[in-house]
Amino acid sequence: MLPGDYEFSTADKEIMEILSGELDVLLPGTTAWQCVKGGEAFEVPADAAFSLKVKSVTDYCCSYIPAAD
Repeated sequence: MLPGDYEFSTADKEIMEILSGELDVLLPGTTAWQCVKGGEAFEVPADAAFSLKVKSVTDYCCSYIPAAD
């Protein structure tokens, strides 16, 4: 991901692992931005939106966890 401000939404629960780089995330239901760096991860609940401020070129792996039927 290139530096910039982004907003995403997800239908399924999401785990976002930051492989390298650095970003700030504003998770649903919070008012404080959280800094996340390479080697760290964060979770987003299903049916939610979150915002990112990417500070440097950032590599990530996003895993979607579908709800159990």
